[in-house]
Amino acid sequence: MAGVLAALSLGDQNAIAHADWNLFRDTGVAHLLSVSGSHVVLLGWLAAALVAPLWRRSGWLCLRLPASTAARWVGVVVALAYALFSGWGVPAQRTVVMLAAVAALRTLGLRWPWPLVLLGAAVIVTAVDPWALMQPGFWLSFDAVGLLMAAGGEPAPPGRRAQLKAALRTQAIATVGLAPLSLICFAQISVVGLLANLAAIPLISFVITPLALFGSLFAPLWALAALLVQGLMAWLRLLVAWPAAVWWPPAAPLWSQGLALMGAALVVMRLPWRLRGRLRDDAATALAGRGPPAGRRVRAAGARHRPGQRGAHPHRRPCHAVRHRPGLLARRGCPRARAAAAAALAGRA
Repeated sequence: MAGVLAALSLGDQNAIAHADWNLFRDTGVAHLLSVSGSHVVLLGWLAAALVAPLWRRSGWLCLRLPASTAARWVGVVVALAYALFSGWGVPAQRTVVMLAAVAALRTLGLRWPWPLVLLGAAVIVTAVDPWALMQPGFWLSFDAVGLLMAAGGEPAPPGRRAQLKAALRTQAIATVGLAPLSLICFAQISVVGLLANLAAIPLISFVITPLALFGSLFAPLWALAALLVQGLMAWLRLLVAWPAAVWWPPAAPLWSQGLALMGAALVVMRLPWRLRGRLRDDAATALAGRGPPAGRRVRAAGARHRPGQRGAHPHRRPCHAVRHRPGLLARRGCPRARAAAAAALAGRA
């Protein structure tokens, strides 16, 4: 297990056996066997958590610089040092640039929309290493972060059930959103990847990686980390032994790949399901180069629904709706409903 621990802590993947790489790839956890963005953030967060309480103990330091600002920038510096030490891979570059951008915006009191922050990080990473555009990790890494940002969502409320639900939602978004891009880059997709990542992500990110890092200070921690890696690999071997654990589809044409990427983005975006279906149909029609699907009537922009038509606005419904629900329709801005509600109130008075 020494090769796995070296990859997690130092970014050196040369000591991992070829058979182990096949296992990690077939189960969809190969992205964890490197110094990824989560590892860099974890180390930066630990540094900031240690610096903040120590900084607050000195009144002289707090008068010169707030403790939160100092802790934030110390975390960025530690993340940068760790990223450089581990080989300065694309995920580490993206993470350090985004951490620095967020820290700078917080320090200056600015608030940028997330697409602009993500685009700025991509521009800086490309300027530093133009050949990163040729690496699948560049696209997978920015795609994963963009999908999670686009999906949004409030922080999970306290409680194990709510936190488990939020974790399942995050993992489902990453699995579904990255599936088309994984097919384009690697011509395969792991069917058991969701189950494998549900166990591998928290175990590697929050247990095995810290043990591998702090093992340099206390060597017995490496033995404990190796035992946990062995248990994780036993679980992965059990999953990959299932029938149809990996799917190798034939190469898809370019228009199909574009439609798949568009569909994955629509699935994870926080849009009404009816709007997602309409956008999906319009995209399919545009790619096919033909008119609207048979049986579908296209309504001109600004046209109004007829009374009683499906999907009509409430104040265009027949008059019995005004008689039976005047209060509701009055709140929606219908003049006739407001008059009926006023007459009803006058009669009660």
